[in-house]
Amino acid sequence: MRHQPLAGPLPAARPTTAGALPAGPTTRHDATAARAVALSKVYGSGDTAVAALRGVNVEFHPGQFTAIMGPSGSGKSTLMHCLAPLEQATAGECSSATPT
Repeated sequence: MRHQPLAGPLPAARPTTAGALPAGPTTRHDATAARAVALSKVYGSGDTAVAALRGVNVEFHPGQFTAIMGPSGSGKSTLMHCLAPLEQATAGECSSATPT
């Protein structure tokens, strides 16, 4: 059996503009989109208290993609809710930039 190519010949290289800047607004990479410092969140109290976040420190910068990964119940959604701010943290500080 003879193998057939999956596609035809490669197209000719497209001309490029050396030194061109990307189209659209530029992003400041030194800015902070969202930040948490010593962030803690505890649900309940006493013997039934559950610490969803314990002293979390994190920064997110504009123009960067970040994945928050972990097992169920590890605090991923709680972190996002505190940064949004949809929930109030028990302790620590969080801030997020207002889009312009």
